[in-house]
Amino acid sequence: MIANYHTHTPRCNHAQGSEQEYVDSALSAGLKILGFSDHTPYFFPGDYYSTFRMRPEELPGYVSTVNALRDRYADRLEIHVGVEAEYYPKYFDRLVDFLRQEQVEYMILGQHFVGNEPDGVYSSQPTADKAILEAYVRQGIAAMDTGLYTYMAHPDILNFTGNRSVYNEWMGLLVREAKDHGLPLEFNFLGFREGRNYPDQRFLELVAQAGLPMVLGCDAHQPEALQVPKVETQVREKLGKLGIPILETVPLKKLG
Repeated sequence: MIANYHTHTPRCNHAQGSEQEYVDSALSAGLKILGFSDHTPYFFPGDYYSTFRMRPEELPGYVSTVNALRDRYADRLEIHVGVEAEYYPKYFDRLVDFLRQEQVEYMILGQHFVGNEPDGVYSSQPTADKAILEAYVRQGIAAMDTGLYTYMAHPDILNFTGNRSVYNEWMGLLVREAKDHGLPLEFNFLGFREGRNYPDQRFLELVAQAGLPMVLGCDAHQPEALQVPKVETQVREKLGKLGIPILETVPLKKLG
Protein backbone atom coordinates (compact mmCIF):
# COMPACT_ATOMS: atom_id res chain seq x y z
CA MET A 1 0.00 0.00 0.00
CA ILE A 2 1.08 3.53 -0.73
CA ALA A 3 -1.46 5.32 1.42
CA ASN A 4 -3.87 4.81 4.30
CA TYR A 5 -6.33 7.58 5.12
CA HIS A 6 -8.26 5.70 7.82
CA THR A 7 -6.32 5.76 11.09
CA HIS A 8 -7.62 6.18 14.65
CA THR A 9 -6.16 7.21 18.02
CA PRO A 10 -7.04 6.42 21.65
CA ARG A 11 -9.18 9.55 21.79
CA CYS A 12 -12.07 7.55 20.35
CA ASN A 13 -12.03 5.30 23.45
CA HIS A 14 -11.67 2.05 21.52
CA ALA A 15 -8.23 2.32 19.85
CA GLN A 16 -4.73 1.79 21.24
CA GLY A 17 -1.32 3.28 20.53
CA SER A 18 0.07 6.79 20.29
CA GLU A 19 0.21 8.84 17.12
CA GLN A 20 3.97 8.36 17.17
CA GLU A 21 3.51 4.59 17.17
CA TYR A 22 1.20 4.79 14.17
CA VAL A 23 3.79 6.86 12.32
CA ASP A 24 6.54 4.37 13.19
CA SER A 25 4.34 1.51 11.99
CA ALA A 26 3.49 3.34 8.75
CA LEU A 27 7.17 3.89 8.04
CA SER A 28 7.93 0.22 8.71
CA ALA A 29 5.13 -0.75 6.35
CA GLY A 30 6.54 1.45 3.59
CA LEU A 31 3.58 3.80 3.43
CA LYS A 32 4.12 7.13 1.70
CA ILE A 33 0.92 8.80 2.97
CA LEU A 34 -0.69 8.45 6.40
CA GLY A 35 -4.00 10.14 7.14
CA PHE A 36 -5.29 10.26 10.69
CA SER A 37 -9.09 10.21 10.73
CA ASP A 38 -10.20 9.57 14.28
CA HIS A 39 -13.91 9.63 15.12
CA THR A 40 -15.03 13.23 15.04
CA PRO A 41 -16.47 15.05 18.01
CA TYR A 42 -20.12 16.02 17.59
CA PHE A 43 -22.27 18.53 19.43
CA PHE A 44 -25.33 16.64 20.64
CA PRO A 45 -28.15 18.11 22.72
CA GLY A 46 -28.81 17.53 26.39
CA ASP A 47 -26.80 14.97 28.31
CA TYR A 48 -26.37 12.48 25.44
CA TYR A 49 -22.80 11.16 25.34
CA SER A 50 -21.35 9.31 22.36
CA THR A 51 -18.87 6.81 23.78
CA PHE A 52 -16.94 6.00 20.59
CA ARG A 53 -15.64 9.44 19.61
CA MET A 54 -13.39 12.17 20.97
CA ARG A 55 -14.92 15.07 22.85
CA PRO A 56 -14.87 18.57 21.30
CA GLU A 57 -12.27 19.79 23.81
CA GLU A 58 -9.89 17.03 22.64
CA LEU A 59 -9.83 18.14 19.01
CA PRO A 60 -7.21 20.93 19.33
CA GLY A 61 -4.74 18.54 20.97
CA TYR A 62 -5.40 15.93 18.30
CA VAL A 63 -4.71 18.41 15.50
CA SER A 64 -1.59 19.84 17.10
CA THR A 65 -0.15 16.38 17.82
CA VAL A 66 -0.64 15.17 14.25
CA ASN A 67 0.67 18.42 12.77
CA ALA A 68 3.81 18.21 14.90
CA LEU A 69 4.45 14.72 13.51
CA ARG A 70 3.73 16.00 10.00
CA ASP A 71 6.46 18.60 10.37
CA ARG A 72 8.91 16.21 12.01
CA TYR A 73 8.59 13.54 9.32
CA ALA A 74 7.99 15.76 6.29
CA ASP A 75 10.94 14.27 4.41
CA ARG A 76 9.87 10.66 5.06
CA LEU A 77 6.09 10.49 5.25
CA GLU A 78 3.19 12.67 4.08
CA ILE A 79 0.91 13.06 7.11
CA HIS A 80 -2.59 14.56 7.19
CA VAL A 81 -5.09 15.28 9.95
CA GLY A 82 -8.71 14.43 9.30
CA VAL A 83 -11.75 12.90 10.96
CA GLU A 84 -14.19 10.10 10.30
CA ALA A 85 -17.55 11.86 10.44
CA GLU A 86 -21.12 10.70 10.11
CA TYR A 87 -23.60 12.90 8.32
CA TYR A 88 -26.15 13.91 10.95
CA PRO A 89 -28.32 16.60 9.33
CA LYS A 90 -29.40 18.27 12.57
CA TYR A 91 -25.88 18.83 13.81
CA PHE A 92 -23.71 18.87 10.68
CA ASP A 93 -23.32 22.59 10.01
CA ARG A 94 -22.05 23.31 13.50
CA LEU A 95 -19.61 20.42 13.21
CA VAL A 96 -18.14 21.64 9.91
CA ASP A 97 -17.68 25.16 11.28
CA PHE A 98 -15.84 23.71 14.28
CA LEU A 99 -13.61 21.45 12.17
CA ARG A 100 -12.66 24.36 9.93
CA GLN A 101 -11.93 26.54 12.95
CA GLU A 102 -9.55 23.90 14.30
CA GLN A 103 -7.93 23.42 10.86
CA VAL A 104 -8.92 19.80 10.26
CA GLU A 105 -7.94 18.99 6.68
CA TYR A 106 -10.43 16.37 5.52
CA MET A 107 -13.36 14.12 6.40
CA ILE A 108 -14.19 10.56 5.48
CA LEU A 109 -17.80 9.45 5.74
CA GLY A 110 -18.50 6.61 8.16
CA GLN A 111 -22.26 6.40 8.69
CA HIS A 112 -22.46 4.46 11.96
CA PHE A 113 -26.06 5.49 12.67
CA VAL A 114 -29.08 6.00 10.46
CA GLY A 115 -30.86 9.23 11.33
CA ASN A 116 -29.39 11.50 13.97
CA GLU A 117 -27.38 9.43 16.43
CA PRO A 118 -29.16 10.21 19.73
CA ASP A 119 -32.43 8.84 18.34
CA GLY A 120 -31.10 6.86 15.38
CA VAL A 121 -30.53 3.21 14.43
CA TYR A 122 -27.08 1.62 14.69
CA SER A 123 -26.00 0.74 11.16
CA SER A 124 -24.45 -2.67 11.95
CA GLN A 125 -27.54 -3.87 13.78
CA PRO A 126 -29.14 -6.63 11.68
CA THR A 127 -32.38 -5.52 10.09
CA ALA A 128 -34.75 -6.70 7.38
CA ASP A 129 -36.57 -3.37 7.41
CA LYS A 130 -36.52 -1.85 3.93
CA ALA A 131 -37.21 1.59 5.41
CA ILE A 132 -33.94 1.53 7.34
CA LEU A 133 -32.02 0.47 4.24
CA GLU A 134 -33.63 3.24 2.23
CA ALA A 135 -32.92 5.81 4.96
CA TYR A 136 -29.25 4.75 5.11
CA VAL A 137 -28.85 5.16 1.36
CA ARG A 138 -30.66 8.50 1.23
CA GLN A 139 -28.56 9.79 4.13
CA GLY A 140 -25.39 8.68 2.37
CA ILE A 141 -26.44 10.46 -0.80
CA ALA A 142 -27.24 13.62 1.18
CA ALA A 143 -23.73 13.42 2.63
CA MET A 144 -22.28 13.16 -0.87
CA ASP A 145 -24.31 16.20 -1.90
CA THR A 146 -22.40 18.33 0.63
CA GLY A 147 -19.26 17.90 -1.45
CA LEU A 148 -17.19 17.82 1.73
CA TYR A 149 -16.20 14.18 2.05
CA THR A 150 -13.01 12.67 0.64
CA TYR A 151 -14.40 9.14 0.50
CA MET A 152 -16.97 6.82 2.07
CA ALA A 153 -15.58 4.41 4.66
CA HIS A 154 -17.16 0.95 4.96
CA PRO A 155 -20.06 1.99 2.70
CA ASP A 156 -21.58 -1.48 3.16
CA ILE A 157 -21.79 -1.26 6.97
CA LEU A 158 -25.61 -1.30 6.84
CA ASN A 159 -26.45 -4.86 7.94
CA PHE A 160 -29.52 -5.61 5.81
CA THR A 161 -30.75 -9.19 6.16
CA GLY A 162 -33.81 -8.89 3.93
CA ASN A 163 -34.53 -9.65 0.31
CA ARG A 164 -31.53 -9.56 -2.05
CA SER A 165 -33.40 -7.69 -4.75
CA VAL A 166 -34.32 -4.96 -2.25
CA TYR A 167 -30.68 -4.74 -1.15
CA ASN A 168 -29.53 -4.48 -4.76
CA GLU A 169 -32.09 -1.81 -5.54
CA TRP A 170 -31.05 0.55 -2.78
CA MET A 171 -27.36 -0.17 -2.43
CA GLY A 172 -27.10 -0.10 -6.20
CA LEU A 173 -28.46 3.43 -6.03
CA LEU A 174 -25.78 4.33 -3.45
CA VAL A 175 -23.07 2.97 -5.73
CA ARG A 176 -24.39 4.85 -8.76
CA GLU A 177 -24.62 8.08 -6.79
CA ALA A 178 -21.05 7.63 -5.55
CA LYS A 179 -19.97 7.21 -9.17
CA ASP A 180 -21.87 10.32 -10.25
CA HIS A 181 -20.40 12.33 -7.36
CA GLY A 182 -16.89 11.06 -7.98
CA LEU A 183 -16.75 9.87 -4.36
CA PRO A 184 -14.47 6.85 -3.80
CA LEU A 185 -15.73 3.87 -1.81
CA GLU A 186 -13.56 1.99 0.67
CA PHE A 187 -12.76 -1.68 1.05
CA ASN A 188 -12.44 -1.90 4.81
CA PHE A 189 -9.59 -4.06 6.13
CA LEU A 190 -10.86 -4.12 9.72
CA GLY A 191 -14.22 -5.61 8.78
CA PHE A 192 -12.49 -8.09 6.45
CA ARG A 193 -9.99 -9.24 9.09
CA GLU A 194 -12.60 -9.61 11.83
CA GLY A 195 -15.30 -11.21 9.69
CA ARG A 196 -17.83 -8.44 10.29
CA ASN A 197 -20.93 -7.91 8.17
CA TYR A 198 -18.78 -5.76 5.90
CA PRO A 199 -17.23 -5.82 3.36
CA ASP A 200 -20.42 -7.35 1.95
CA GLN A 201 -20.11 -9.59 -1.11
CA ARG A 202 -23.44 -8.30 -2.44
CA PHE A 203 -22.14 -4.75 -2.30
CA LEU A 204 -18.82 -5.63 -3.93
CA GLU A 205 -20.67 -7.19 -6.84
CA LEU A 206 -22.66 -3.98 -7.29
CA VAL A 207 -19.42 -1.99 -7.28
CA ALA A 208 -17.96 -4.32 -9.89
CA GLN A 209 -21.06 -4.00 -12.08
CA ALA A 210 -20.79 -0.20 -11.92
CA GLY A 211 -17.14 -0.32 -12.96
CA LEU A 212 -16.02 1.60 -9.87
CA PRO A 213 -12.57 1.37 -8.27
CA MET A 214 -12.18 1.12 -4.49
CA VAL A 215 -9.72 2.64 -2.04
CA LEU A 216 -8.06 0.43 0.57
CA GLY A 217 -8.63 1.48 4.18
CA CYS A 218 -6.87 -0.15 7.11
CA ASP A 219 -9.31 1.37 9.62
CA ALA A 220 -6.38 1.06 12.01
CA HIS A 221 -7.22 0.95 15.71
CA GLN A 222 -3.78 -0.39 16.65
CA PRO A 223 -0.43 0.60 15.10
CA GLU A 224 0.19 -2.96 13.89
CA ALA A 225 -2.99 -2.78 11.78
CA LEU A 226 -0.94 -0.73 9.29
CA GLN A 227 1.30 -3.77 8.75
CA VAL A 228 -0.92 -6.49 7.34
CA PRO A 229 0.74 -7.72 4.13
CA LYS A 230 -1.13 -11.04 4.11
CA VAL A 231 -4.47 -9.27 4.43
CA GLU A 232 -3.49 -6.82 1.71
CA THR A 233 -2.60 -9.69 -0.61
CA GLN A 234 -5.94 -11.41 0.08
CA VAL A 235 -7.85 -8.18 -0.54
CA ARG A 236 -6.03 -7.43 -3.78
CA GLU A 237 -6.72 -10.95 -5.00
CA LYS A 238 -10.40 -10.69 -4.05
CA LEU A 239 -10.88 -7.35 -5.79
CA GLY A 240 -8.92 -8.60 -8.79
CA LYS A 241 -11.24 -11.59 -9.21
CA LEU A 242 -14.21 -9.24 -9.12
CA GLY A 243 -12.59 -6.92 -11.63
CA ILE A 244 -12.57 -3.97 -9.21
CA PRO A 245 -9.58 -1.65 -9.72
CA ILE A 246 -7.79 -0.17 -6.70
CA LEU A 247 -7.26 3.52 -6.06
CA GLU A 248 -3.80 3.65 -4.54
CA THR A 249 -4.22 7.31 -3.53
CA VAL A 250 -7.14 9.74 -3.39
CA PRO A 251 -7.16 13.54 -3.53
CA LEU A 252 -8.22 15.11 -0.24
CA LYS A 253 -11.26 17.38 -0.27
CA LYS A 254 -9.91 20.11 1.96
CA LEU A 255 -12.25 21.67 4.51
CA GLY A 256 -10.31 24.88 4.75
